[in-house]
Amino acid sequence: MEPTPPELGAATGSPHGLIVEGREELLYLLGEAAEVEHAACCIYLYAAFTLRAEPGDGLTAAQVPAVAGWKRGINQIALQEMIHLALANNLLAALGGAPRLGRHNLPQRSPYAPEIRLTLAPFSEQTLRRFLYIERPEGMDISSIAGELDHDRPAPPVPTGPLVLPAPQAFSGIGQLYHGIERGLRSLVDRYGEERVFVGSPNAQASTRYFRVPERMPELIPVTGLASAVTAIETIVEEGEGARGGWQGAHFGRFLEILEAYRAMKAADPSFSPARPSVTNPYVRVPRDLLGLATASGPAAPDDPRGVHLIEDRYTAAISDLFNACYAAMLQLLYRFFQHTEETDAELSMLGETALLMMLQIIRPLGELMTRLPVGPHAPGMTAGPSFMLTSATPVTPHKPAAWIILGERLRELAEVCDGLTAGAPEVLAGVRQRLAACAASLEPPDAADREPEAGVPARAVDPPAAAADTVPSFARDIRPLFTERDRAAMRWAFDLGEVASVRQHADAILEQVAAGRMPCDAAWPTERVALFHRWVQAGSPD
Repeated sequence: MEPTPPELGAATGSPHGLIVEGREELLYLLGEAAEVEHAACCIYLYAAFTLRAEPGDGLTAAQVPAVAGWKRGINQIALQEMIHLALANNLLAALGGAPRLGRHNLPQRSPYAPEIRLTLAPFSEQTLRRFLYIERPEGMDISSIAGELDHDRPAPPVPTGPLVLPAPQAFSGIGQLYHGIERGLRSLVDRYGEERVFVGSPNAQASTRYFRVPERMPELIPVTGLASAVTAIETIVEEGEGARGGWQGAHFGRFLEILEAYRAMKAADPSFSPARPSVTNPYVRVPRDLLGLATASGPAAPDDPRGVHLIEDRYTAAISDLFNACYAAMLQLLYRFFQHTEETDAELSMLGETALLMMLQIIRPLGELMTRLPVGPHAPGMTAGPSFMLTSATPVTPHKPAAWIILGERLRELAEVCDGLTAGAPEVLAGVRQRLAACAASLEPPDAADREPEAGVPARAVDPPAAAADTVPSFARDIRPLFTERDRAAMRWAFDLGEVASVRQHADAILEQVAAGRMPCDAAWPTERVALFHRWVQAGSPD
């Protein structure tokens, strides 16, 4: 369905340009931009996690494909927001700033634009409307399609003079913020020269050299000067709002398309309910930075964006803590990447690849699981969800040997935590446990290769007799034996490695993962196994 084009109107925020007269204010605003990108990623993932995948109450079999498409689209947008977060940190690092991977816990109301409300809420029309306000192009009035959102907080006052201390400034949208940052960069270069402005180490840049970014994702651009900084900013703005007029393919246009499709399906079937009944902002305990700002409550309407809703079910609470611990460990890996010291290129690639693997293969399945678990007896019929909670834990030391020991130790601890939780969700937790153990093993020092294998992680199965080079491999004889039962359990949330139809459908993606050594998680395949699987794919994936 072609989205209805909004009309350009008066900007809803402050019309003034942001005042950026020095490096301090520039670093401050880039840090704020990084927090917004980070929070947007979390709230988009939350909404996607709540979408159902199977027919049931409120969702017919005929409606499942459309909802699955929305889920894929929102997950892809969330991953793009992670890349935008990396680009914002590239800009910070290039200017000599520290990475900003922390943020306030959610919910938060933007102190800059009253329309931007950052809250963890299930997929709904109201949630999509909030997404549109976050991503709307600069100067676009979207009230005709998204309605009016309540403005319960005034924007900060416009600065009247030079900013001696960094200070928040009102902006009407993300594009205005980044355009103000770009003007500040140009002004700083005019004043001091490019070499004096971009003083950060070129090695502290996230790029495709260290991160395997999926196809059709925005490019991870290393920032080393004004030209690359402007390109990075343009990438973020164009991907989010499509500010050059091509908004249909940007985040704004894609959310608008989902909203209009949802409204059409709801009009045709008033019982249509594609999302699980998850509460908003579920926490086991109220984070310190939300005390006094958000009300913790028991039973709650799932579309209430203001309250914090406590998880009282004991098993759900344990999974919530595991999710947040894994999420924090992933951020620690990214912190180590941006603040590394003596790491080699191979070690930096390991940090980047491990962080991305954790997001896709640990954070995502645990987040999906959370939306299927009960929030507690005080809210019958309601489910929980991931809170993406951040604590004030001390960052990992900059001393390399100690940092790698601590990171690996933490991942092994989390793998062991899974052992006590597997009974409640064996398929998901067994896979998460296996991936955590594999991530921990990848951070071991070289002399750890001679250690005894970790308990609970089985050795790879013995290779089946190799098919002759001129023999067409078959699934039953040559391919199925390559995967253990633990491999099947680990990946069952995505596809079944024991069923030929499922493996055939995902053969290209599986081949890419095994060739890169990221799958199976307990040990990379030798070259011969990869070649055998490749031959089977080239032969048409026969039974």
